[in-house]
Amino acid sequence: MPIKKHFINKGIQQCLVDEFLRSELDNSGYSGCSLQKTPMGTRITIRTSRPGLVIGKKGKKIKELTDAVKAKFNINVPTIDVDTIENPDLNAQIQAERIAYAINKGQNYRRATYSIIRRIVKSGARGVEVHISGKVTSQRARNQVFRSGVINKCGTPADEGVDKGVAHLTLKSGVLGIRVSIMSKDYLLPDYVEIRTGIFEEKIAPKEVTPEVDKFYQEDKNLPAIKDVDEEAQLVDDLFDEISDSKETILETDKDTLKKDEVFEGLNTPEEKLKEEKVEKEEEKPKKKKKSTRKKKTTKKSSKKASKKSDKEKEEVKEEKK
Repeated sequence: MPIKKHFINKGIQQCLVDEFLRSELDNSGYSGCSLQKTPMGTRITIRTSRPGLVIGKKGKKIKELTDAVKAKFNINVPTIDVDTIENPDLNAQIQAERIAYAINKGQNYRRATYSIIRRIVKSGARGVEVHISGKVTSQRARNQVFRSGVINKCGTPADEGVDKGVAHLTLKSGVLGIRVSIMSKDYLLPDYVEIRTGIFEEKIAPKEVTPEVDKFYQEDKNLPAIKDVDEEAQLVDDLFDEISDSKETILETDKDTLKKDEVFEGLNTPEEKLKEEKVEKEEEKPKKKKKSTRKKKTTKKSSKKASKKSDKEKEEVKEEKK
């Protein structure tokens, strides 16, 4: 047998087993099954929300199922395991069967679907969508859609994050098909971004002085303790801050401080010295006086007066000579 046919036959066998178990375990919260081949035989795991109904009293029901599967599908040494579903409200297959069961009992399809949608949303689903197709109320078939929340319809989130379930129901008018799709909040979408807070707000604690260092420091009895020195240093820093805020005042009698200032003034950098020399030269330069129009007028008048005086003097000198 070729490999392609082998895998096709395996898929067909799994579908037939699934249909058989769904018909046998009706109204017991059956969600699905999976086949796994082992060296001892084939293991069939049944997912259900009511494991007690699947196992039966003293394992009677599960023994009947193993015998029926072995006889009908020619499976060597089948062993059935039951796996319970933790949150059945978020399982699409179970919810589809619940809607079908409620409509079969005579409940209105709108009321049944809305009650189950509310239960799904309360249990923590991101979005729900229910399709009911067939002869719902009249002789003409139609498709009714009920939605709540957000559901991805394409891409990997639609394949991985959306759970789908299908159930069928036979009525007098015809067959109804119910399709339920649920998207849970646990699945992280690719565009989800988490912003972290409080990373840079952590403060580093100050290092404490070890007692061994304190003992080594206190070997000389004349030296003060480290804690006392730290307290004195803090007091000095506080006093220095207060003095720097106030205006500096130097007493004339304090000659030592004046000498120190003179020494520090001599330690200026060459750049500072050049700046000081430029400032001194600018101060020494005399300011240029602006030429005024009034002075010109006065000079003209004075020159006229001087010429008149010189004429008078010449006339007087001539008269004296005569």
